[in-house]
Amino acid sequence: MTNRELLIESIMSEMRREVESFVANITAETDVLDDVENAAREFAQRSGGVVFEAHIKACLEAQRYGHVGDTVELSGGGTAYFERYEERWVLCHLGRYRIKRAYYWDPRGRSGAIPLDERWDLDEREPSPSLRKSIGMLSAEIPFARGRKLMKQMALLDLPEKRLQESGEALGERIQEQNRVEARAALPMLRDPNVGIPEVLPSARSGTLYIQMDGGRLNTTTEGWREPKVATLYWGDDVAEVSKDRRVILEKEYVAVLGDADELAERLWAAACRWEWWKAARVVVLGDGAPWIWNRASDLFPDATQILDLFHVEEHIWETARQLYGGAGKQKDKGAAVSKKSTAKDRKTAAWAKARIAELKAGDIDAVVRNLARLRPSREEARESVATLSGYLGENRSRMNYAKHEADGLTVGSGSIESGIKNVVNQRMKGCGMRWAVDRAESMLNLRAAYLSDVGPAAECLAA
Repeated sequence: MTNRELLIESIMSEMRREVESFVANITAETDVLDDVENAAREFAQRSGGVVFEAHIKACLEAQRYGHVGDTVELSGGGTAYFERYEERWVLCHLGRYRIKRAYYWDPRGRSGAIPLDERWDLDEREPSPSLRKSIGMLSAEIPFARGRKLMKQMALLDLPEKRLQESGEALGERIQEQNRVEARAALPMLRDPNVGIPEVLPSARSGTLYIQMDGGRLNTTTEGWREPKVATLYWGDDVAEVSKDRRVILEKEYVAVLGDADELAERLWAAACRWEWWKAARVVVLGDGAPWIWNRASDLFPDATQILDLFHVEEHIWETARQLYGGAGKQKDKGAAVSKKSTAKDRKTAAWAKARIAELKAGDIDAVVRNLARLRPSREEARESVATLSGYLGENRSRMNYAKHEADGLTVGSGSIESGIKNVVNQRMKGCGMRWAVDRAESMLNLRAAYLSDVGPAAECLAA
């Protein structure tokens, strides 16, 4: 018999035993739909395990258990010699299996090598590459305890919460290191005048590349509140209108760090180079007005159009309106709104805010500034709010030509588009009572940014 025929015979023999066991345990007189479905799912998993075990055994034999000769050259230098075969457990979606691999040892460097592990992308933990992706997705989406429940129900795998956490964080660390390597490799194009960026004729450029930057807050166990920073890259043509007040980005990439603005800038630069930003007819940087955003934007993309995010300006105006007139007005968090009849203060608050926003959208910044200058509020909090808003508008005056930008077809606010901070940070990392160790927070930021991105090498680590 050929090897293929032997493999078929082995699988069919084991499958027959599984079928016989399945049929023997059927209690048709009492089983209800839930019993039938659960039994079928467990049978499918065991049957898949039979195929998996036979297939992986055939692969191991054909690949000589990773034995590639008497010696192997190590990537870090040195030579390792074949010493023995070692066994290990591999945990996959179908169960836990033991495999044998060739082990090499370098007596001088006192380090070992297992070529099969490297080829099959196995790390020191048990989960297989495919299961690591599933764990990474769950870890990025929901807390580990809930992820364990979901995996048990969906995949029939009951993994300890600690194992989920360790595997998810390890994948985040792997993505983080990958991102840092890419950032270091891209720096010469930014800093070295002998490298520079590719030249593209103006006639060959097309499209608008948007880059949104924002900062948030994250509670850590050792350093208190830290400011995670997130950048989002997407092409204007990839924004689809779902409704009058909502648009979605069809293809985007998130960059997230817990470090300082310079670290975000280096990571953003690497991502933008991958996106070949120099081929864009226009680069637009949207920000909330924080100086670090404009400083890094000017350094990385000196010819970019800088736009103060209208959504954030509106929030500032509404906050000042509430301080001036005491009404409820438009809340920053829509979920905080309470259904009730509006009062005179509410109407006055809304009228003032809407009038200022209308002036801004029409391009009449002077009208807003004049109105603020005429105000003489009696309350100290209101005076401070007016002064803060006046300074905010003055510092960002050149970035608020909304009428012209909208006439040019540019996006001027993120209010109807996904928020990077909300998506990457808040929805997963700011639950009630959550505090993060700094290294684990960095790992989760990288994992979640990769999970939510549609493109990029980090996103490919979690690709289904």
